[in-house]
Amino acid sequence: MNNSTNNKLLVIYEGQQHWIPEAIAQNDQLLRDAFTPLCAELANAEIERKAGQPIQIIKKPGKKGSSPLEYLITAPEEINPALAMCCQLRQRQICTGIDWQNAEQLSAEIEEAIASGTAFSELLNQTLKSLKSSSPTSSLIPEGF
Repeated sequence: MNNSTNNKLLVIYEGQQHWIPEAIAQNDQLLRDAFTPLCAELANAEIERKAGQPIQIIKKPGKKGSSPLEYLITAPEEINPALAMCCQLRQRQICTGIDWQNAEQLSAEIEEAIASGTAFSELLNQTLKSLKSSSPTSSLIPEGF
């Protein structure tokens, strides 16, 4: 590579030129590590080397919804089915009252709401665990980098 100056090699990331010490630029992992603070996704970036040309760092496109926060942002808003059933029962109690006859008719719906509500709570707890265990990442690249 003839793009070296003072033991540095030219590395291009998103059209911006960076002169990187040769010892770092020649090792793919060290190069990724050097650029990861700019953008966390660069930890898995592709390094392209062509004879006589600058080194190219190419960010791999990530999956949508790959982080717990992205999943939560894209998830539809919903209410725990057990809580929704509880509200319906309270409203029914106020309007028409609940006795043993109509309670028996509602028992299947109540059991279904309890099962759905339990599954909903378990999924919510798993998502919360995943959010708590995820590492923070920067979503912005400072201007000029």
